[in-house]
Amino acid sequence: MWSRSAGCGAAAVLALLLPAAGLAQPKEVILLRHGDKQVPRRSYNLSPKGLRRAIAIGRLLPACLGPIDRIGSYMFTVNTQKNARSYQSAVPLAVATGINIVMFTDSAGSTPYDGAKLLQAPWAQGQRLVLFWEHRRMPALAQSLGWDGMAAIAANDFGGLYRLRYSPGNFLPEVSVSRQSEWFQQSCYINADSPLPVVALP
Repeated sequence: MWSRSAGCGAAAVLALLLPAAGLAQPKEVILLRHGDKQVPRRSYNLSPKGLRRAIAIGRLLPACLGPIDRIGSYMFTVNTQKNARSYQSAVPLAVATGINIVMFTDSAGSTPYDGAKLLQAPWAQGQRLVLFWEHRRMPALAQSLGWDGMAAIAANDFGGLYRLRYSPGNFLPEVSVSRQSEWFQQSCYINADSPLPVVALP
């Protein structure tokens, strides 16, 4: 179910960061945490379960939510590969759609500004975007995108799917929160025509 989010905190952030001139904005922003990790492995990579989730998401989104126009990823550190899971999670969707991944290279320190800049970026206007992010910074990203109602995400929760939809001239989105597991049971996913392989569900 869609519900309007008109929190004053989000409005205040947007008032500070967006120019006064009227701008277009994205049609929709889909927020996802990166796929599952396996802590004992002590690496920054997805676990096998996380890779299966990323592939399943790559099949799911175009089939069930409509054409994807842009894909974005939280940054990772080139020297150490820290935070590589967000980019790795985006790769199957990029393979399925042929869309290059935009990496937000300063997102570790500037997540609140990344969202506000994205709302006015010419390349994002009128587009459906998918962003794969680090879970502790997702509420700040959501707030900068106009929704201040995202609760903190538990360390072991990889299955949320957050949709922010914008109407022309309104930077406060309609928000829908659902579980990926629910979408994986839908016929649009089960019957998806995708170049990605069918994998065991996460």
